[in-house]
Amino acid sequence: MTASTPTAPGDPAEVGPYRILGRLGRGGQGTVYLAESPSGKQVAVKVLSQSGAGGQTLADFNREIELARRVKAFCTAQVLENGEIDGRPYIVSEYVDGPSLAQVIEGRGPLRGAELRRLAIGTLTALAAIHQAGVIHRDFKPANVLLAREGPRVIDFGISRALDSTSTASDHLVGTPPYMAPEQFEQLEAGPAADLFAWASTVVCAATGEPPFGNDSLPVVIHRILNGEPRLGDLDEELRELVEECLSKDPRARPAATAALLRLLGHPVAPQRLLDEGREQAVTPPPAPPAKRRPASLAIAGSIALAFVLVTGLAIYLTRTTESGETSAGLVARPSVSATTAVPERPRIGPMPTTSTTDLKIAGTKITLHENPSDAEGVTSYEDRRRGSEAYLRQDGSATFRFLGTLMNAIAAPGGERAVVNPINKIANGEFDLVRVLDAAGAPEVQIRTVDSPLITFSPHWDVNGTRILLTVFAGPTDPRSKGFAIVDVASRTARVALVPDENGPSEYVWGPDSASVMHSRPDGSIRFHRLDGSVLRTVPGVGELTADDARPTSLGTVFTTRCPDRSRDVCLWDAATAKRRATVPLGEGLGYGGWLGDRHLLATTTEGKTTKIVMLDLRGKVVRVLADGPVAELDKVNLWYTPR
Repeated sequence: MTASTPTAPGDPAEVGPYRILGRLGRGGQGTVYLAESPSGKQVAVKVLSQSGAGGQTLADFNREIELARRVKAFCTAQVLENGEIDGRPYIVSEYVDGPSLAQVIEGRGPLRGAELRRLAIGTLTALAAIHQAGVIHRDFKPANVLLAREGPRVIDFGISRALDSTSTASDHLVGTPPYMAPEQFEQLEAGPAADLFAWASTVVCAATGEPPFGNDSLPVVIHRILNGEPRLGDLDEELRELVEECLSKDPRARPAATAALLRLLGHPVAPQRLLDEGREQAVTPPPAPPAKRRPASLAIAGSIALAFVLVTGLAIYLTRTTESGETSAGLVARPSVSATTAVPERPRIGPMPTTSTTDLKIAGTKITLHENPSDAEGVTSYEDRRRGSEAYLRQDGSATFRFLGTLMNAIAAPGGERAVVNPINKIANGEFDLVRVLDAAGAPEVQIRTVDSPLITFSPHWDVNGTRILLTVFAGPTDPRSKGFAIVDVASRTARVALVPDENGPSEYVWGPDSASVMHSRPDGSIRFHRLDGSVLRTVPGVGELTADDARPTSLGTVFTTRCPDRSRDVCLWDAATAKRRATVPLGEGLGYGGWLGDRHLLATTTEGKTTKIVMLDLRGKVVRVLADGPVAELDKVNLWYTPR
């Protein structure tokens, strides 16, 4: 939904137990408000106009809305409750933070490629869930599709039926004409097939900028829908064929939503898994990671923030919610306010103890973290990717991970005073990308715009002081080419973007020595250092491919880290000033590299039978401590991030 505007004279201060915060929109059916529940949760409240309610009784209305409440939460905004205020019905639904598809089309034009396909899958998933509950939408259109962080969400299902349950098609039109099926103009009952017609019309509008029968006067549009052929633009063949079937004049020729969804998914799916599969496929993925993050052994998400992947290619994951069940109210859209402006004291990255003294079980799993109060670094966040990339964070030395939200990851700054939240779904903001910064002291979150669409930013790296964030700029949500980098200054809430015109490989940028420069691997196999304005500082050939580690002060001096140039599995450490090799760390069979830990140890993973272990290596490649362990079946579902405490 769009950002709220102030209420107008005559607007209620409360609707039932919900406190009105502002207006989200107004239309022919009534007014939609942003409201707050008694528990503090934000919701959308739609108060219907007298004319919209027509002559039906409240009992009739309640029966129809009760059906809508049965719709399962698969790519839909759930209906929570309904009631009456001053004789007017109202409906309370889940608040979805994101623009409508109509706004995105108007603001930045048609959708393309994988972005369009995800929209088609997500909205079909929603219709399948709606129809399974015995509900017909009857007003499916771009304005009723919201593009949230977790993918497209369909709203207002069942409301048109509720408003018209005692009317006939000869009384008035129910729906939006450019998206209505022929039978709706012929005084016939609109069934699920009419929703498929509207879905296809919406997909065409998303792909071309206008519905297939145009946006002309009502008589012209109706004539085209009843007698004309749709204009489909350059829809690709797979989607085009399905859309054509759904736009058939004969409702019997249109597929059911579940059948259409199966066709788009392209592979058999068990009925009980169909809606889950559709919801997962509708999520915007991060761009294909740089090659160095997908070696045979490991995927790394930075040296200060490390996401592990096992030798067999599976990622280390944790599961479930936290014991406390805490959720964050800090990830909905709010006015930006300044974060704490004082520069945090730079944490010293010292040695790690070689023994653990405490065990911390991750709630709801059999995974255990083996920790020591003297640890220079520890797990401060994790991402559970089994249910939409849920993000969890702990700060201030807490033993509890706080749930932040879905389709995002969170990485704590050195010292833990702050954390950056990077949204994974890049379609939601439409015109630009952003990051969110949380403050451990409880200050309101800061939202900082990074790049304009179609560019996106990923792979955040905090600088050594925890005051700036380095992000890699990618060409687009489905294009893995890196185009440069952005540096976010938290205190000033600004981002400086440096586009590097000759770089088109999938290369992640990392910090150079003392966070005074940045570096990345180039397609020709060299490593290039850049000043913070993007100009070239120097190029170092023949040292191998960079890992996702920032340049780091260690017991060997400040070094940068690569996969050794001899293409072995070993890790090479190079003097950051002279580019001379300082050490080669051999990785034994079955070990997967994970990054630096402290000033003289490395992280790695290993699997023994059905157990996966996260281990600490010395610079000779010897395992000196087990940092975490758990079943392979669980540890392949969560990314862990280790950061300086």
